[in-house]
Amino acid sequence: MKSLEDWKIESVKAISCLQPNQISQGLYKCSPMAKKLLAYTISNLKMIKWNLEKEPSYEVYFKPVQFAKALGLQRIGIKQQKLIQNALEELQSSYIAIDTGAIFQTFSWVTHTLYIKKENLINIELNQKLGKALLEWQKGFTTIQLIEMGRLQSFYAMRFYEIAQSWVGKKGKDGNKQGEWYFEMSIQKIRDVFQLKDDEYVGRMSNFTTYVISNPIGEVNLKTNLNITFQKLKEGKEVLGFRFTCREKTEQLKITTGDTCETKIRTETINEEAKTVEYYKIKYPEQFTRIFEEEKKQGSLFGRDYSSTTLAELGAVKRMKDLGLT
Repeated sequence: MKSLEDWKIESVKAISCLQPNQISQGLYKCSPMAKKLLAYTISNLKMIKWNLEKEPSYEVYFKPVQFAKALGLQRIGIKQQKLIQNALEELQSSYIAIDTGAIFQTFSWVTHTLYIKKENLINIELNQKLGKALLEWQKGFTTIQLIEMGRLQSFYAMRFYEIAQSWVGKKGKDGNKQGEWYFEMSIQKIRDVFQLKDDEYVGRMSNFTTYVISNPIGEVNLKTNLNITFQKLKEGKEVLGFRFTCREKTEQLKITTGDTCETKIRTETINEEAKTVEYYKIKYPEQFTRIFEEEKKQGSLFGRDYSSTTLAELGAVKRMKDLGLT
């Protein structure tokens, strides 16, 4: 049996090997403003060695206007400044839990915050134990992704967006279709990751699906470049979890002056079909996922060529229109 000292050594090793994915999929909860502030902080994080300190620190300095601009927010006024100050207080008491299986550890996100009002300057110092992994996490978080997260209002939507991005390395690999990737989460995993209280969304699965899954996913699909569909994972009638399939939205095909009339018409048709499919995915995410899966199954039964996902998507859209969904 391992001694307490052995476990302590193992926990230190676990910290040193902490992966960005483990942070993205860690267990924590905070307000939407605090989440945006945290994302901005990590994306601009630097390791600084001060003369008065023995060890380097992981921190960032910025003005509120820089924060607003980076996340595509409106100009920071007195009300927004107060929200930022409240978010700083919240981050000071927030924590993230990392469960590696063998070890469950908790870390405070922030060790020190400073708001110099005269200079309108903010300083946030993050937990030194998380610093190295956070610098690695920072590399995978682009400016565009930061702006997209800034558009989201729901904390659940932000977490789904963040988790989906953490799995993007699986796109087109390990059984995923070209341009797609998926991840699965059990009901309990979702409750843990989103830090739901024991009495939140219990009882009726429809409430859980609507408020924890469907609505946040719909917001991600509407406001970011990701399109996420989901399906329930069942054992009999019991819902055990969900599979989330992700794609980056396809850019509209361009029409050039050198295109023939036939090519222009074909391109316009493809673009219009793509816009229609995206519309139905966003407005009716749960229905679209269900009908889309039915279309794929029926396609294989009747010998339809659904090697292209788009054909199954168009089939789903047609059926939804026939059902009166507009």
